[in-house]
Amino acid sequence: MKRMCGLLCCCLMLLSMSACTKSSSKEMYIEAAQLTEEEKNIAELLGLNQEYRIFDFYADDTVQSMQVNTCELVNGKWKIIMGGGGQSVTDSKGRIALGFENIADGVRVAVQSENNSGAVSHKKELEKELKNDFSSMSRTTSVFSEKNEVIYDKEIPLVIQIMTSKNEVQSHVADFYFQPEEYEKYGYEHVYAITVLFSQKSVDELSR
Repeated sequence: MKRMCGLLCCCLMLLSMSACTKSSSKEMYIEAAQLTEEEKNIAELLGLNQEYRIFDFYADDTVQSMQVNTCELVNGKWKIIMGGGGQSVTDSKGRIALGFENIADGVRVAVQSENNSGAVSHKKELEKELKNDFSSMSRTTSVFSEKNEVIYDKEIPLVIQIMTSKNEVQSHVADFYFQPEEYEKYGYEHVYAITVLFSQKSVDELSR
């Protein structure tokens, strides 16, 4: 079922590419995808609106690579737990779909542009003790819906997910990615983030 949802998500991304490629703006940014009514209906029918977060990106002709990382907040600092590599980007416009439920379990990253498409799944085997912790915790996911400027070689946070036994999570948690110490003030047990980074470096250079 997950495989079929992934394939159908790619189809949904393909439907939208014509809208992405028509933009003539030279501004570089990434933002939550604005789905058409047809795309929304397909997403709702397939349940993709519950499992996938979709973003449109606009760079320039000098972009060469992209890196999507999953991070965990450990002792006040972000630590990469999945990703860390990169992939070639040959088109300046495209769409990214992030598929996950519990980020700690794994994330599926699909990228679609005019001339290229592909997907990769990052999985992490959780310790039994951590699984037991999660089973008794609530989960809150915040998505950065505003337009984020693309600056080469600078991380852009897309998603923040909090696993906590607390009854209340502050609504502004997504704003704290660059101030990770703020999360510790609220005593959340587990905080995860998914970020993207665009670069003018090749994949080999980016991975060094």
